[in-house]
Amino acid sequence: MRDRTIIGAGIAVLVVAPLIAGAAAGLKVSNATLAIVAGIVAAAGVTRGVRHLRREFRDLEWRLRGLDIVIRSELTPEAQKELREEILQPTSTWNDVNYLHQVTRLAVLRQAADNTASITLALMGLAAATAASVWSVWI
Repeated sequence: MRDRTIIGAGIAVLVVAPLIAGAAAGLKVSNATLAIVAGIVAAAGVTRGVRHLRREFRDLEWRLRGLDIVIRSELTPEAQKELREEILQPTSTWNDVNYLHQVTRLAVLRQAADNTASITLALMGLAAATAASVWSVWI
C-alpha cells in the first residue's frame, strides 16, 4: 500500500504543481515547473530504489552470516533447525532444506550494489536533461 501512496503523491505533484504555476505565473513557468518536478520525482524514485536495494542486501547478508554461524555451531540438530528458521525461513526441495534462493538473491543484490556508479551516471544524466528542458522553455 505504501508504494501506491508514493506513486499517487508523485502523480498528484506532477499534475498539480504545473497547474498552480501556470495559473499564477503563465505558461513558461508552468512548463519549467513541470520539467523540474519531473526531474525531482524521477531522481527520488531512483534514489529510493538504491536505498531499498542496499537495505535488502545488508539484511540478507546479515541473515546468511547468522545461518553460517548457527550451522557451524555445536548445537544439537533440533536447536540448529529452530534457530535457522528464526533467522531466515528456508526454501525446500523435497526433504532437503536449503537456502539456494536466498544465496542467489544475495549474489544478484551484491552485483547490483557494485554497479552504483551506473546509477549515479543515470542521475547525472537526469539532472542534465531536466536542466536542458527548463532552459529550452525560456529560449
